[in-house]
Amino acid sequence: MQQTSLADLQAHSQQLVELMATQAGHEARYWLIENDQEKLQALVDQLSQHRLVEFSAIYDTYGREVVSADAVTEQPEQVFVLVEEIREEPVIHGYLHVTVNQPLLLAEPLATHEYLTYYGQYLIIFALLAGVLITITFNKWRYRRWRPPQENQ
Repeated sequence: MQQTSLADLQAHSQQLVELMATQAGHEARYWLIENDQEKLQALVDQLSQHRLVEFSAIYDTYGREVVSADAVTEQPEQVFVLVEEIREEPVIHGYLHVTVNQPLLLAEPLATHEYLTYYGQYLIIFALLAGVLITITFNKWRYRRWRPPQENQ
């Protein structure tokens, strides 16, 4: 079960990176249509500042580089490449290329998973202690002898 939850957290991290690329592609559409190089470069630089992103670039419809950001590391071990179309429904204006460091992407949810596991163990111990105390209290009430009230005369 723990491996399943860890895999779910890693898949969620990957979906968040894909969402980031989709949003950046949607934002780049306006600036690519207007041919605003400065804002496109600012977008690519901002993407590259994310600690998971190794390289990002925007290409036109023919595959020629419009803007790019320098690679953070020389040769990452494994990469996860996202290519997002920059389009206005029928027309493709270009492509957003984002290269993500895959080991960092997969390691990101490990700390969260460890914290949740520790917290779950703490709650189980607390629940066991509460159960023992409730059982002791119930048994004290159960075996207490009933005495009829005494009348004071």
